[in-house]
Amino acid sequence: MASLELLGELCIRSDKARLPVRGTKQRSLLAALTIRGNVTVSAEDLVLEIWGDEPPVGAENALQAHISRIRAILATQQGMARFRLRTRYPGYLFELPEGSVDSSRFRRHCVRAQAVKNSAPEQAAALYRAGLALWRGPALQNVPPGPIRNAEVRRLASERRTAVASLVELDLDLGRHLQVIPDLEQLVLEHPLEERFYAQLMVALTRSGRTGDALQVYQRARLTLAQEAGLSPSPALQRRMRMILHDSGHDDETS
Repeated sequence: MASLELLGELCIRSDKARLPVRGTKQRSLLAALTIRGNVTVSAEDLVLEIWGDEPPVGAENALQAHISRIRAILATQQGMARFRLRTRYPGYLFELPEGSVDSSRFRRHCVRAQAVKNSAPEQAAALYRAGLALWRGPALQNVPPGPIRNAEVRRLASERRTAVASLVELDLDLGRHLQVIPDLEQLVLEHPLEERFYAQLMVALTRSGRTGDALQVYQRARLTLAQEAGLSPSPALQRRMRMILHDSGHDDETS
């Protein structure tokens, strides 16, 4: 099935082959129309997305030319006939078949996982893994900045972090603490201000018999938060540290 992919570089996928979209303005346009799929996007918003606050003279004519190029690209790709880019006042409507965008599939997996995480944790973990497997890198990484693109990148990055944290929580509940330690160590490096990853790593290390390492993770979190954000560990993270100290028989001298 032909699809559009946003979870990495923007590209068109047809019959298992990925087609890059050439031209930065065409990528900006296709990304904005896909993000706002099945909703009319005004020409004014699209001009702002492509050219920012300094559009060229005749920007709407130039926009129409880029729209024509996008239509031509879609028309030449096998399986893309269901993708219809229509002129619709006051701009354009990009009709997308259900499930034809990887970001929407990712979100659908996460919604389904959230719905069954209490009743069927193994199924929920599998759904989160399937959704996260769709990512090929940072979302829309080859698309120039623009209001529509930037807002979607922030949303998707936040949703990805939530999905990762939820999957780790499920794996911890399912007793997979040894398996998740390497992933959590990498997540702490990638997201040094995300306290939930420190907390989860502390839990995984403690359950693996590495209490001392878990306490070192807390100290690392405390120093990183202070140095990079001028913050102290949250009450939740401090409680996690005190629980580890209590269970290990140490005095509470770390906070």
